Amino acid sequence: MSHDAVELLSQYLQIDTTNPPGNENRGVAFFARIFEAEGIAYKTYEASAGRSSIKAVIPGTGEKGAIILLNHIDVVPAKADEWSVHPFGGEVKDGFIYGRGALDMKSLGIMEMLAFLEVKKQGLTPCRDLIFLAVADEEAGGRQGVQYLLDQYPDDFQADLVLNEGGFGLNNVLANRPLFMIATSEKGVCQIRLTSTGPPGHGSTPHGDNALEKLVQSLNRVLSGDNPIIVTPQIAEYFKRLGTEWDFLKPYLKDGKAETLIDALTGSGMMNVPQMSAMLRNTISLNILKSGNKANVIPSKAQAELDIRLLPGTEPDAYIAEVKRRLADESIRIEPLKKSSASKSPMDTDDFATIKSVHMAHYPNALTVASLLFGASDSRFFRSKGIPCYGVCPMLISLEEFNRVHGIDERVSAESMVEGTRVYTDMVKKLCRI
Repeated sequence: MSHDAVELLSQYLQIDTTNPPGNENRGVAFFARIFEAEGIAYKTYEASAGRSSIKAVIPGTGEKGAIILLNHIDVVPAKADEWSVHPFGGEVKDGFIYGRGALDMKSLGIMEMLAFLEVKKQGLTPCRDLIFLAVADEEAGGRQGVQYLLDQYPDDFQADLVLNEGGFGLNNVLANRPLFMIATSEKGVCQIRLTSTGPPGHGSTPHGDNALEKLVQSLNRVLSGDNPIIVTPQIAEYFKRLGTEWDFLKPYLKDGKAETLIDALTGSGMMNVPQMSAMLRNTISLNILKSGNKANVIPSKAQAELDIRLLPGTEPDAYIAEVKRRLADESIRIEPLKKSSASKSPMDTDDFATIKSVHMAHYPNALTVASLLFGASDSRFFRSKGIPCYGVCPMLISLEEFNRVHGIDERVSAESMVEGTRVYTDMVKKLCRI
């Protein structure tokens, strides 16, 4: 299995499934070849040309509802000239497997498949149907992936549990023990496009109604506005758990007050860590700004796209209204691109307890905590149907490696891949009582 985990991930990373355009049918063909070689039946779903998903099932006794091992095939773009290796080379170098998707999330897809295959090879009968599901379009919102599947084939995806991305193990955050995070909730998504218009003209004669200038001035008001810290109940508990390891949180452990937590995080500098700040704030990121095509022509239109992520308790429409207030310019049009509320799953289930117990069995010294996923995942679609979803990836990586997600030279160590596969397989077996 150790060789399979590394070799299969290397092969999978060589398949370019950049979204857009996706071409997830290439990943589907990769999984289909493996399932055919193992004598496993599968079903494919094509939302549009090249945008495919694949499902395979090991039937269970029906004692419990099905478990879905969910992963997405598509990856975000990568610029080859920024990488030290080819982003779609699947190169294994110095103990690491490099490639776009190494962490998000082709590595977990391979772990899920190998756990699935192990159950099949051993001829085990799980207490529940075990479903492997690799989907399209997660990185662009899921309309041609999970959303399409649940809308068009709801009966094919009835389940009592979904395991998905969102959780990682970090080996250098705590002083003397690893930290494993199991994502039980995720922030909401509110992506919007702002459009400003005005009369064109010659750059030598500014007329005071420049579309780009108006947009830039309004954006400055939005981005420089107050962004308060919000301590949600889950995050309050999260930092109580971390307080057993971080001395600067000891005052918070004593009184449990939100203001004490904020003071401790601010005074320690932790509030400046992007991941920490994202747990405690609604975030706004200006990622696209475009206007004009010549330096001497006043543009007639300017556009910006903002990626806003919302904590539980803040709804997209309410935040859009706040953005409009900050813009302070009625002429700027706001167009919602994606909207979804924060989602969460219960932590008092037998399945969650099993997941946590497997982490503890393999890493008895680790601190395992329920966490909030900063971004969005396909879990929100299943949660909207009342199906519990947990983000689980039992690999140990460094914070530096974690920061390579969607970045340059994304990679995972071969050791982490092998050990993670072993733990994940054990987890699946215990969830299926085999």
